Amino acid sequence: MPNFYKKFFISSMLIIIFVLLNANLPAQHRGDNHSFQGLMNNSNLSVKSSAMGGAFTALSGDLSSLFFNPAGLSRIKQIQVSAAANSYSKHWRENQNYRPDRYFVTLPFYLEGLYIPDPANNGKWDYQLAQDTNYNYIVKEPKLGVDSYSEEAADWTEQKDNIGLTNLAGAFPFQLGDMNFVAALSYNVDNSFYDFDRNDTYLDPHIGYFDYGGDISRVDGQKTLNMKWSRYLRERIGKLNNITGGIAVEVLPKFMVGAGFNLMWGESDDRLSITRVGDFLLSNQQRFMFSYLDGSFVENGASKYSSTSFNLGFIYEFNRFTIGAKATLPYTIKREWNYTQVVTDTSTTSLNVSGEDNFEIPALFSFGISFNPADKFIIAFDYEYAPYSKAKYNLQSNDPTFRKWVDRNIIRFGIEYKALDFISILAGYQSIPQVYIPDGAAVTDRGPEANSYNMGVSLNLFFGRIDLAYELRVLRYYDSYFSNTNYAFEKSGNLMIGYTYLIK
Repeated sequence: MPNFYKKFFISSMLIIIFVLLNANLPAQHRGDNHSFQGLMNNSNLSVKSSAMGGAFTALSGDLSSLFFNPAGLSRIKQIQVSAAANSYSKHWRENQNYRPDRYFVTLPFYLEGLYIPDPANNGKWDYQLAQDTNYNYIVKEPKLGVDSYSEEAADWTEQKDNIGLTNLAGAFPFQLGDMNFVAALSYNVDNSFYDFDRNDTYLDPHIGYFDYGGDISRVDGQKTLNMKWSRYLRERIGKLNNITGGIAVEVLPKFMVGAGFNLMWGESDDRLSITRVGDFLLSNQQRFMFSYLDGSFVENGASKYSSTSFNLGFIYEFNRFTIGAKATLPYTIKREWNYTQVVTDTSTTSLNVSGEDNFEIPALFSFGISFNPADKFIIAFDYEYAPYSKAKYNLQSNDPTFRKWVDRNIIRFGIEYKALDFISILAGYQSIPQVYIPDGAAVTDRGPEANSYNMGVSLNLFFGRIDLAYELRVLRYYDSYFSNTNYAFEKSGNLMIGYTYLIK
């Protein structure tokens, strides 16, 4: 039977190596260093557009057009001034499931937390400790029959909340010669700039995955392998500021054009830690030992971000439907970082490091169609194409954990129904792929999709308009290894309120 197990193990590993090497996965990784994580997860910039799922590329006559297609500003006929605030909450959780393999049956029990070794047994063979006299494994019962993404199954949870003013904007129509122009300007602050990643089983080398390098050849009693086990955590909390401007004109009847710009700057507090748990010495089939070891790598500091981008758009109106498009020209995001790194082993050393990274983003495109099947009803569709795979990176250091972003194709859908003269009912949906590929994913050119569900209402009151919106965004995905599956869950809720004052 042992020979059968060896053949099965070798065959399985060879198949996995072949698949993974040919897939060339740009994975999210077992634990990346800080780079540009979190920058593309900002919340929507206007209340009404959020209630309609962001499907605003082919709509006009509202300040929301400033953020989705500046050409739509041209339908604004009077001065508009708006303010918006939100209450935002984001929740993360993760569940790591390890499964026994035929070569080291009990090793996953350590990583899963089903078997907690006694420090007094450092350096002793596993089979001497984890079995009773009847050769039964002394482990806790795993949770069975629960949803792998559920809070009940989670090994780790995290939550962040904030509330505050998010947006101030204004639009100003003016005439130049025989043409009517509209200019608009907005200041937006995104207090929900969060990013978290963690891995309680950061293994070096990772014997259950072959995309990290390192010596992972099979042990045979003569050749042994030392595998380090650590706990990894990366977090980023900060604030991004945006000044967005645009100008639009109706150059021909029903044909509108516009141009816009965006200035972004901000800062985040960053922390990364890798805390040593211990080492596994792998000797031969079912023969390994574990020893607790102290040590850590902790990196604390800040990142500063800045970028300037420009965009062009158009809208053309037909009888019952409208088409629109916007192109954001190529631009660069700059990240200046300054960290203190503290390494603790037999002694403690500290080092200050700093640098600048540049992320050159290619042109981005949005296309939209809106349809009026009835006078009081609007249906809008949007498609956004972001070819991030063509981006260029100029990094201060040669970071082996860095993975390029993948293309993102966002689909948006929104509806507006004017139930009464003073009230409109709004709803929308977005499908938002992530810019990373999880480890072991079958699809390697498209990230896991977050689903965004939106609803809201607009009320024409008090010399203007009050907008209310709520967005629920949910993301589920998993990293799959030969040794384990990690289930990740993210959920955010965003309650927004805005008021637009119309000056006649």
